[in-house]
Amino acid sequence: MNQMRCFLVCYLISIFSLEAVDNSTRDLGEKYLNKHDYIAAFQLAESILKADPKDPYGWSLRLNSSSQLAYKKANWPNECYQSAITYVSLVPEEETSSYTTAIWCLNHIKKDSLMVSLIPKVIPKAQEKIGNGNYGLLVNVLAVAYMRLNERQKARELLYDGLSRLSGKEEAMNIGYNVGELFYDSDISLNEREKWHELFQNNLFKGKLSNPLIPSITWNTSLLVDEYVKIGKYNYAFDTISMLYPEMDQHVSTYWNFIRDQLLIKYKALAFRTKKLKEVPRRTLKMVFLVVPKTRLQNNLPSKLKDFGSLDTDLKEKDLEDLLLSFIYFRDSFEDLSKGIHWDYEVIHTNSEITTTTFRDESFRYVMQPSIESINPTLSSEILQKIIDSDGVIVVWPGTNQPQGVLITNGGGTEWNYGTSSSPEVRLTILSDSNKTIVSGNHANHPIFIYHELFHVLEWAYHKSNFPKKDHPYIRRKEWPRDYDGNTEWDFYSETFQKRMMKEDMFERLYWQGRKEGFYGIKVKEEKK
Repeated sequence: MNQMRCFLVCYLISIFSLEAVDNSTRDLGEKYLNKHDYIAAFQLAESILKADPKDPYGWSLRLNSSSQLAYKKANWPNECYQSAITYVSLVPEEETSSYTTAIWCLNHIKKDSLMVSLIPKVIPKAQEKIGNGNYGLLVNVLAVAYMRLNERQKARELLYDGLSRLSGKEEAMNIGYNVGELFYDSDISLNEREKWHELFQNNLFKGKLSNPLIPSITWNTSLLVDEYVKIGKYNYAFDTISMLYPEMDQHVSTYWNFIRDQLLIKYKALAFRTKKLKEVPRRTLKMVFLVVPKTRLQNNLPSKLKDFGSLDTDLKEKDLEDLLLSFIYFRDSFEDLSKGIHWDYEVIHTNSEITTTTFRDESFRYVMQPSIESINPTLSSEILQKIIDSDGVIVVWPGTNQPQGVLITNGGGTEWNYGTSSSPEVRLTILSDSNKTIVSGNHANHPIFIYHELFHVLEWAYHKSNFPKKDHPYIRRKEWPRDYDGNTEWDFYSETFQKRMMKEDMFERLYWQGRKEGFYGIKVKEEKK
């Protein structure tokens, strides 16, 4: 990227008009520029302008030299900008080139408002004047300036116009640097995402693994798919994700493993969901979502956290929506992977609060998980019966408020017999981590979250199988068995399921109703033998 930026400035220097002064002075100026002695060139420009304050060549040389010194910051970016203003007044036909260079200089000191104020002076003629490659870089820099000003809609409008002009040309990739986060925004309408999707289809550049547009394309695709799934348009969702998967898997993996896993699970879920010939599930399990919407710790905080103030918080509706959406992708992809094990689910809303949590200091983070016994008011007998009749429970709670710079993990997976003491049966239990967002890179609002917590229990159930048992083995690629091919968290789970657990007994032990003993207890007994 730095080479490209340098190329833009150097390119513009080569096309500035060189006028006035005698040939020997001009030759000396060109000699300084060619030797990269920009200080000497700037000083020569100053001497020329002292003799004639309106000499076009003097201002051209001043602009050229100060633009090359702008990376040093200090006053050089401002000298560059002021030189551009005066040079344009003397040579109006160089307005586009000069102000483009000024924008590049101002970018070194992030004078964003001034940069975007120059858009009307450069964008209309920039593509023709400075060429496609430099035009793409110019659009990119101005879009990033809008982002820093938090004018994200204007940034996308600028990008859309620029990408439309370059669509299908390799220079379009120059637009894509560091703008992927523009497509995280929850306020982007379905219609806008669809327009972007249509434009992105022509700019995949499948032969370019390092295409800087891929982060933008990936996020827009992923979140557009979510919008379609929310309204039940599964065929639309599958057609949308098929722009990237499975063919573009390597391109996405070049940037992020977590978004790659998210997209691949969505693709597998939607491929299963949209199959024309459906098979009857060979087994159906039941998951209950128990929604406890408030955390009220009543100042009962560990001493290490008391200085952070209240950790109480309320569940956001969107956090619940995201978790349910993740479960849908989990459910459909798991039914395909397990060859017919289907999860039904039911959402149970309560008006209760979590009033105490467990606490663990793991040095790099704190773990605070809800004390299920502290739910207040206590759960009704009707709710408890639904839990008894289920195979698994996901406790959806707000988690804890997250102080600045402090990592508190609120989720987890285990087995639990809460509320069933008269018939003490265990079931899969997942604790949500609802204060994490989809775009944070954390898996808490990601389809793999359910897989992650389920795996913690299944590794107990299949502890005799040949795969690494140390906590979170997917992190340590060197420990994976030799017959495993992938690299990501999803790869580890899917390969373990297919190459170990499914081969062992087709997931026959994957059930909880009526179990009086959890898989962990069974594992401990077997290991003692």
